[in-house]
Amino acid sequence: MSEEKIILNIGGIKYETLRSTLTAQPVTLLGTMFRDRNEFIKNSVNGNEYFFDRNGEAFYYIMEFYRTGKLLWSIEIKEPQVTYQQLKEELDYFQINKLNIFSSLASETAANTINRFISSFEKLIISHYINFDNQIFLTVSNNQLSVDNAYNNQLDSCLSQFKRCAFDILNNMEKQIEKHLVETFSEIELKWSCQRKTSNYPYHIPFFDIDITFSSPVEKLLKFKNTQAHIVFVQTPINAPVEKIVLNVGGKKYETFQSTLAAQPGTLLGAMFQDQNKCLRHPINGNEYFFDRNSEAFYYIMEFYRTGKLIWPNESGKVTFKQLEEELDYFQIPFNKSTVLCSSAIETVRNNFNKLILGFEELIICCCNYLRNNIDLEIRRDDVYIIDNKPNNGQQDLQKFCLSKFKFSNAISTLNSMEKQIGDHLVKQFSGLGLTWKFERNQRNQSNTYINISFSFKNIYKNFK
Repeated sequence: MSEEKIILNIGGIKYETLRSTLTAQPVTLLGTMFRDRNEFIKNSVNGNEYFFDRNGEAFYYIMEFYRTGKLLWSIEIKEPQVTYQQLKEELDYFQINKLNIFSSLASETAANTINRFISSFEKLIISHYINFDNQIFLTVSNNQLSVDNAYNNQLDSCLSQFKRCAFDILNNMEKQIEKHLVETFSEIELKWSCQRKTSNYPYHIPFFDIDITFSSPVEKLLKFKNTQAHIVFVQTPINAPVEKIVLNVGGKKYETFQSTLAAQPGTLLGAMFQDQNKCLRHPINGNEYFFDRNSEAFYYIMEFYRTGKLIWPNESGKVTFKQLEEELDYFQIPFNKSTVLCSSAIETVRNNFNKLILGFEELIICCCNYLRNNIDLEIRRDDVYIIDNKPNNGQQDLQKFCLSKFKFSNAISTLNSMEKQIGDHLVKQFSGLGLTWKFERNQRNQSNTYINISFSFKNIYKNFK
């Protein structure tokens, strides 16, 4: 028998939960209201819906407290969506004892900062990996944190938010961080070296020199298989009846097919929606099923069922890594963080590689459209040029096409590392045109490359009918 679902309308934002979730905190306002003996003090506005004229955004954190027993709060220094004062006022209104909660909130906040710091290392490693750069040098002192890679200014900026606390974190947790990163990136053979040093006289300022190395994706790229994709897609016959399922997760509704969920029988939803397990299902409204869980985190759960891939959230958003891990455990989805991150990085490299190959294939076909059998390109980190002193027919269109296909963030690093494989593929693909591929790096600026692609229409002219 299904539990009673409660809809809490907080200032116009609706949260859906179960009575048992609220009564699990009996000394709070909602816990008291929804005990059976207090039915008379509830003011229903529409059946099982109850309205509170309070801050709907702040209640997100209140609702998560009822579900998890923990108070989490996203600290945004610049114009926070929910201020500290607002949060305290809502806790007072809902009669949630702040004495113990704020102590745990402070501890959780400090732990989240450490988690975000470690996450920034993970992002840094992945960014270097997909750029085919397998070494990172970092210098961390009491007030400075820098990455010795010119093109990583954006990531350097991302890390800079930790420059005041990075040294202390490393000073206390260097071994734990090393263990975490080595295990997380074991599939790319990560090695970590962190040496504590002291600057020269007269200041004698302590600092850390960090050297991170890992394997290159070149060897793995061509033989890589997506180790995440263990989902089995069920091909539904044409005209076969397909049952649509509505998953109501904390008030947010996700629609899917029963076959999408049943394709993963080893998970909670996969087991529930097997044909033989109808006894496990307790719909609340026809084909709608309610789960009193984090609706924002369920986005990633649903994407797993649809694609077979787990995507890790951005730590700056509402959903943290820890929250997603809790939801994965609840929905009984097996995962290995190392496999998720490493296979995602490899897949990014593969996608960039394929993107370049398709771009060059289309470029050659576009050239054929203008009967142009030679093209010289200069591809830079931030731009693409067609080098032509005597512009031929289609020059402007081809320039526009090249900008759309080759001006993306990892294009130059992928091209520099995989140019032989790309060239060999094009020579083979367009063998009927006698295609040649020439690739050269600028000796003064290694980030600039020159490519000449030439081919012949001789056989086409000769055999034309």
